[in-house]
Amino acid sequence: MENYPIVPGRGLVTPFSTKLRLEHLKKEDYDVSQVALSGLSHTNVQNKIESYIGSVEIPVGLVGPLLHLENDNEELVYAGVATLEGALVASMNRGAKATSLSGGIKTTFVHQKMVRCPMFIFYTLEDAVSFIDWLPSYFKNIKKEAEQHSNYAQLEEIETVIIKNVVHTRFYYTTGDASGQNMTTTCTWHAMLFIVNQFTKETAIRIKNYVIEGNGSSDKKISTKAFKKGRGIHIIVECYLKEAIIIKVLRTTSDKLLECFLPSIELAKKDGMFGYNINVANAIAAIFAATGQDLGCLHESSAGILNLTKKKDGILFELTLPNLVIGTIGGGTSLLKQNEMLRLMNCDGNGKVQRFAKLIAAFTLSLEISTFAAIVSGEFAKAHEKLGRNRPVNLLTKFELNTEFIIQIMAKVDSKYKDFSIHFDEKEIENGIITNLINRKSNKTIGFFPFQAKSEQESITLIIKSKALDIDVIKGLHSLAASIDPSLSDLIYRYRHQTEYFNCHSKELFIYEDLNKNNFYITPKYYGKKEDLNRELFLFIMEYLDANKMSHFNSENKPELWKTSDINKIIIEITKVHKYYHSKIYKIEDSIIQEFKVSKATKLYQKLIAIIVDEEDDIIRKNQFIKLNDFLSDIKDFSKNTTIPLCVIHNDFNPRNAGIRSNGNICVYDWELAVKNIPHRDIVEFLAFTFGKKIDNNNLKNYLELHTRLWQRELTDAKWMSGYIYALKEFLVCRMSFYKAAEIIMKLKFPDRVIYNCFLMIDYIEQEYNLSSKNNYK
Repeated sequence: MENYPIVPGRGLVTPFSTKLRLEHLKKEDYDVSQVALSGLSHTNVQNKIESYIGSVEIPVGLVGPLLHLENDNEELVYAGVATLEGALVASMNRGAKATSLSGGIKTTFVHQKMVRCPMFIFYTLEDAVSFIDWLPSYFKNIKKEAEQHSNYAQLEEIETVIIKNVVHTRFYYTTGDASGQNMTTTCTWHAMLFIVNQFTKETAIRIKNYVIEGNGSSDKKISTKAFKKGRGIHIIVECYLKEAIIIKVLRTTSDKLLECFLPSIELAKKDGMFGYNINVANAIAAIFAATGQDLGCLHESSAGILNLTKKKDGILFELTLPNLVIGTIGGGTSLLKQNEMLRLMNCDGNGKVQRFAKLIAAFTLSLEISTFAAIVSGEFAKAHEKLGRNRPVNLLTKFELNTEFIIQIMAKVDSKYKDFSIHFDEKEIENGIITNLINRKSNKTIGFFPFQAKSEQESITLIIKSKALDIDVIKGLHSLAASIDPSLSDLIYRYRHQTEYFNCHSKELFIYEDLNKNNFYITPKYYGKKEDLNRELFLFIMEYLDANKMSHFNSENKPELWKTSDINKIIIEITKVHKYYHSKIYKIEDSIIQEFKVSKATKLYQKLIAIIVDEEDDIIRKNQFIKLNDFLSDIKDFSKNTTIPLCVIHNDFNPRNAGIRSNGNICVYDWELAVKNIPHRDIVEFLAFTFGKKIDNNNLKNYLELHTRLWQRELTDAKWMSGYIYALKEFLVCRMSFYKAAEIIMKLKFPDRVIYNCFLMIDYIEQEYNLSSKNNYK
């Protein structure tokens, strides 16, 4: 299909991207106005979904109390179940009542397992046999390699199956309180790479191919192997129902129940039914939806075996759920309402997954009992007719962001804030691309949190900016890159310490505090910070920038706003900061802000260039992207040959992060990517963004002349001018290549225009000042 449409903001979960998608659907004549009326905040769902447009509501019913028996302890428990099936909640409650009056439901935890099944393909059967023989002796080494990539996963066993020249390996893990599917994938991937490397090195046998999953783990599928061996949590629950309760509450007798049960078992066997139960899936689906579980695991989790045994004065009901794939941390369990339902069951957080499994099984058995009794007694259809829907790390939490916490921070900057009161604002703040990527992979409290600080004399609107660690940023980029090219994600991780993202969690705090202390008013006003590495807590408080009080704000896609006088102001003000940091550059440790050196991550940029060259269809841009390989060669040794002043630069200096207040003052924010580099880098990036479709060479010359004069240099100084060429090439290679690669999965408005401007600027400067690509930096 030609001209495949790209939905705007694809992948991003922000108020703005959601608005764009809703407008797109409306333009296409689709009405989703009700779905758009969501009570969920973008902050809460950012790492739970992509391309968010709203939510659908599922009614939640209360089930219980149910008498739960565990280790001779009795406890009345409740559950919230989300369902649209009439009579389901009523039936579960009836079963809960019947079982409780009969003495309760006893639960037994058998085991927890999560499975991944890497597949290794060999050239010959003999090689496959050699691999089978070699593997067991390396279990301890493989276990060590796998477990270092998770805080929870423990590798318990590796099982092998050989079919011709193919070896399937089942990795069995325990995964703590998480369901563990993602963590075991990561652990197994690294273990697999270790296995391939070690086996090949020791035996000289070549492995033809290997993949992370050969379908032997029965992931979100039912299989006899998983049913018998285990995947997820294996739970057995039982309840002895007294005859009097069966008659009084369930409206039938034990004889009638058994009379119907035994023939239905025979038919199930004849039909090849997998296991036997009445409607296990109904209860599990309802609890899954209410508590934020992975609904894709419903299929395997609902594999159950119900058994009835006649006793002297009643029936013993037993239910086995061998593949319950659940978690009490991660995924959707952190959403406010879902977490509330987990707390209702006292099953939220660490150390609760076994209890959660037991309660799911207990409530499920209550439904099995009630539904089967209703079928036998003839009440099943009646109940549906009456109630059916067709009838007319001790991480920072948001709770800690309270008055005491905030005032302690602000009072360190100015004691007057001790008397202020704090009122949080409900407005949502648009996060940047990086924060949105992190929020997909993290449950940390990061992002922007606006509030009002008030005293009798003053009221100010402020905002908390809570930062993610640099490694969290890398994980977010790694995830994004994995959707583009798996090898790119590996390179991003490998060179994580050489990118501008290194130490991004603390250097922005350093910049804000340092500039404010030294009377630079180019940033939003600073009101203090809080740092605690043990809690991975890095945040600061700053002035809230009201778009209504800004003449230029978030205008990266509006170059027409930027007049000559505006750009001149920007150049003048940022140069003051550059010169200040040039004067103290050697006092700033690399552990705080490091020098950016392209040569340390050449392979990463080579890969980015290869990706965007391969993806580009426009022949002109494709040829430009091919030139980036030459640019990379030109710039990687630049720092060794230049005498241009080094300083701390913003390094993301464009109209997205630099604006103008209504009073004309400049305001520059989002300094997390700051690095040591030449000042030219910020200047050329800003110019590339603020030029429209056509560059005025006279204006460009005037801007460069202004910047040069501010540094007391001669415009014709070849070394100084070569800095602009270097900076443009570095910007194209190291930043714009990232943006263009990201466009494979999300649409951005500015890259093509900015890239085009960069090439025009390079051509103009080289021609105007007689600078060739071969000797720019000599």
